Amino acid sequence: MKGLLKRLLRDQRGGVGALSVLVSVLVITGTAATIDAASVEFRARALQGLADTAAVSAAGNLATAETTVRRVLTLKQSGASVRQVALGEYRGQADVPVADRFNPDGAMPDAVRVVLREDVPLFFGSMLGIGSVRVEKSAVAIRPARDAAAFSIGSRLLSLDPPIVNALLTQLIGREIQLTAVSYDSLLTSSLDVDDLLNDLGETLSEDDREELLTRSLSTRKLVDALARGTTGQANVALKSLSASIGTAPDRNLRLNSLISVAPGVKGDINAKVPVWDLLNAALGEAAGPQTIELNAKVDAPVTATVRLAVGEREQKSPWLTVARDGTTVVRTAQVRLHVDITTANLAGLGRVHLPVYAEVASGKAALTSIDCQTDSFTVTARSGIASVALGEITSTRLSDFSRDAELTPAAVLDTAALKVRGAARINVGDSGDMRLKFTRDDINGLKAQTIGSRSILGSTLTSLVANAQLDIQLLGLGLPVPGLPTTLRDILGEIAKPLDTVLESVLKLVGAGIGEADVRAAGLECGHRGSPPVLAA
Repeated sequence: MKGLLKRLLRDQRGGVGALSVLVSVLVITGTAATIDAASVEFRARALQGLADTAAVSAAGNLATAETTVRRVLTLKQSGASVRQVALGEYRGQADVPVADRFNPDGAMPDAVRVVLREDVPLFFGSMLGIGSVRVEKSAVAIRPARDAAAFSIGSRLLSLDPPIVNALLTQLIGREIQLTAVSYDSLLTSSLDVDDLLNDLGETLSEDDREELLTRSLSTRKLVDALARGTTGQANVALKSLSASIGTAPDRNLRLNSLISVAPGVKGDINAKVPVWDLLNAALGEAAGPQTIELNAKVDAPVTATVRLAVGEREQKSPWLTVARDGTTVVRTAQVRLHVDITTANLAGLGRVHLPVYAEVASGKAALTSIDCQTDSFTVTARSGIASVALGEITSTRLSDFSRDAELTPAAVLDTAALKVRGAARINVGDSGDMRLKFTRDDINGLKAQTIGSRSILGSTLTSLVANAQLDIQLLGLGLPVPGLPTTLRDILGEIAKPLDTVLESVLKLVGAGIGEADVRAAGLECGHRGSPPVLAA
């Protein structure tokens, strides 16, 4: 055998012809495979283009999506078959993997996924028994939300008390703030367009994509500067002054989506307006995080009052403003804890009377119920948070620690050598239950807030608190009964509590909360989103 091989290798007769045949076979086979591969690739590209066209066409009217897809195939005279036409919600957030962005189980479909299949015949593969190759392509197209409503939950302030607000902003910003009543009035009465604000910030941060912009880390100074550029007059002057103050302090950052939530599928302009003060207050509070804020309340002499305020995070990282299509996004007020310490001057025969009142307000919430474009209105379901008002003392550390329940110690109502009185009381105020609020176009244009709950509940709560306080009276340390003293003390505490109505209400309104109340404000309503045609998803 070995000898035969050696002879064949030495034998050069007819070698060129044999080699030519072998090479020709290889070239023809390679050419055939290339032609078949190119044919498959060409048909695959054409099928992808057909899937894109069918998906965009179907997204124009989701109710007739499958019929539209089949019509497109007929018009294109395509031999492809429809593998799937599925409706779902598209979540285009950067933190959602591309493969998971289309959700066929979404409650409010805003996108369609089309899967087409075609068997591509092979020219030369059939010689090997392979008659065709199956190609499958898919495309997802988004139908921009036709109807969307914008609303927020927060303040209904009519005026601002400069000493209290200056103290609040000073601690939120970390630098001394001294604005005038005129400046605050201008902030309170000014509004700005959300689209203009986002466009301005997009230029500042060199970010064209709105979804990416909302997730970007943003310094509070850049946000305040953008607010200033969106306002005029005294509001502009006040915001520039705040920006200058922020520039001398360690800056604090936040993400815009902690304030503004835009529902998936809402493309194009938002067309919503918001009050400047509400947005500013929400932004500075979000950036500063939970902390105890010392405020000086102005009450009538001879009573003095000190206020400690702690504002926690919104439950479940709720936004302050939402542009919603359904009730899946809920806006909430922040949780608030407030401690007001009232002290009188020396009262004849008693001494200084001390009344520390603690108030805790859970978050109120609101969600979109329905949009009625025929009447140019929308409805929101809202409820106020459960509130608790108590007589007692609390440390500043515990006041701002929202991870733990507040622990109060009895209030030292009187503390003299001869007479010591400790008091304790607590009253819980139930929430309002679900209430429906309808907002018309006039409400939206006027940025009108609607209140749920009772505005008179605060005064009645404080009256009940004092009337039902448990008083531990120690005369000369012996615990001897003093006839008529409990009644006298309750009468005195009732008079001292009267200024608390104004103090509690003004401070809670300042941060967008209220005892047994919640305020919802319409910001915008869009029906149709003209100029926003269906688009292919990433």
